[in-house]
Amino acid sequence: MNSKTIKAMFPFVPFSMLALLGGLLVAALAQDNSEPARGAADGPDPHAEVQKIRDAISLLLDENTRLKEENAKLRKENQQLRRLLAEKAGTNRIALPTANPAGGVQTNGVNSGTDSPLTYWFSTGSGQRHNSRCRYYKVTEGRPCGPDEGKACKLCGG
Repeated sequence: MNSKTIKAMFPFVPFSMLALLGGLLVAALAQDNSEPARGAADGPDPHAEVQKIRDAISLLLDENTRLKEENAKLRKENQQLRRLLAEKAGTNRIALPTANPAGGVQTNGVNSGTDSPLTYWFSTGSGQRHNSRCRYYKVTEGRPCGPDEGKACKLCGG
């Protein structure tokens, strides 16, 4: 090598020496940890945690399915009860107690919906006839009557 080549490389030598010296210094001063780095095995087991989460999700899905089935069952039962109530209200009426001409009170059972001869109420004060759905039925002073007695009430049609 000639002197020109060495002189041309000389400016780079201090930089490379400085880098080499710095690397050695860092390696020498670096802390030597006697404990190995904490691995996944030192903490909670990730597989066990994942399994717990999967079990919890499974339980929630089972409970959700059970609640959906119970909800559907209750809806069906509610529909059946509404249907029975509508059938009972449509075909059967419960008759209120009627006054007996002898002065006693007799209780009629379930009325089948057909008008018996004494299913109307004759108000003696006004002379009007009220049916069992009228608000004046057995409220005013009067007696049971048939469908042709007195004048028909304007509210219920007697």
